[in-house]
Amino acid sequence: MMSQLISKPLNGTPHLVKDDYQCIPLEQDVPAEGKVLVHLDVWQAEKDAWASRAAKGELGVWLNPDDNPELLADDVGTLKVIGFHFPVFKFGQAYSGAVLLRNRYGFKGDIFAFGDIWRDQMYPLSRCGFTLFRLKEGKSLHDAMKGFSDFTTPYQASADDALPIFTRRVA
Repeated sequence: MMSQLISKPLNGTPHLVKDDYQCIPLEQDVPAEGKVLVHLDVWQAEKDAWASRAAKGELGVWLNPDDNPELLADDVGTLKVIGFHFPVFKFGQAYSGAVLLRNRYGFKGDIFAFGDIWRDQMYPLSRCGFTLFRLKEGKSLHDAMKGFSDFTTPYQASADDALPIFTRRVA
C-alpha cells in the first residue's frame, strides 16, 4: 500500500497526497536521489553543496524540539520544505517554530509535522502554518482530516491570517 500524508495548504482544503519524503536520521548517509529531509545540523554543514537540490524541493530540513528554527532564517528563500519532529504528543515547541518561520522570516514553503501526530493536533498545527502532516502509525488519515473542522471560530490571529474574534464582534 502506498504511504500517504495529509496536505493542507494555508487556508486551503485538506487532501491526501503520496508521501515521498524520507526523513534521514543524523547518523545515516543522505541518498543522492528522492525527496529527503535532513536534520538541521547536517544542512548547516552541507548547505552550499545541497542548495540547488533544496531549491528544486528535493531536499528539506527537519528539526527536533530543542533545535532553533531561527537558524534557518537565511535559508527560507532556498528551502521548499521544513519539517518538525514531534517525538511525543506533548512537545509543542514546533508550533512556535512554525509561526516564527511564517511570520517573522516569511517562509512560503511547506512546513511538515511528523512523529507523534494525532487528529487533535490538525487544527492548531494548521493555524500555526503547518501544511503537511504525517500521522503516527496506526492513526486514520481520514479521521484526522476531520480534525481541521473540529473548531469553526478561532479566538486569535495566527499564520493562517484569520482575524481574531474580538475584531469580528466589533464589526
